[in-house]
Amino acid sequence: MEWIIKDFACGDVLEAVFAAIIIAGLFFWIRERVLGIPDFSGKWYLRSKTEKSAYRPYENMELQHNLFLRLEGNNIRGASEKVYEDSSYGKRSTHTRHVLKYTGKHRARAQIEGSIQKNIFGPDILTLHATEYGERRQSTIYCRFELKKKFHLFSNRKATKFEGDFYSMVADQSGKVCLSKEPFHQSIPEIKEKV
Repeated sequence: MEWIIKDFACGDVLEAVFAAIIIAGLFFWIRERVLGIPDFSGKWYLRSKTEKSAYRPYENMELQHNLFLRLEGNNIRGASEKVYEDSSYGKRSTHTRHVLKYTGKHRARAQIEGSIQKNIFGPDILTLHATEYGERRQSTIYCRFELKKKFHLFSNRKATKFEGDFYSMVADQSGKVCLSKEPFHQSIPEIKEKV
């Protein structure tokens, strides 16, 4: 027992404790700053622009949604409401396009689920899956965003705008989508007649 006490050095223990604290702090910093993800909790705005569709009047249609999202680890949950539409008027010859702003009970609601896939050497991937409860039927929309990093490894935790692709089961639509903290421009909500 006496030889254990004789060889025991308090300085060695303190050095080991301080080294462990520094290493733990370094790992925490790397996890939060280098491998961290933006906080998606809060209000967001989503704009989708259809590029391809099985139903021709939907081509070039722009939809806007207000989203409320909640980040839970790498998972995202939330809800959205459709607030704006700018689209062609289909087969009618009296109008070229119509612009609608949805209010109150006319807003189609959707439940959102998503996740963030972490990638060390490439962009992280944000996916959002929305089930929208429209006037006539329920539909599914899938959005995919690449979360670019500021530098080779460092995540951009302050980013407020993301661009990606969307796919919808309604008329096999696909196109570009943008998720932003700032609202998007909207045209005046009226039907414009052909000149």
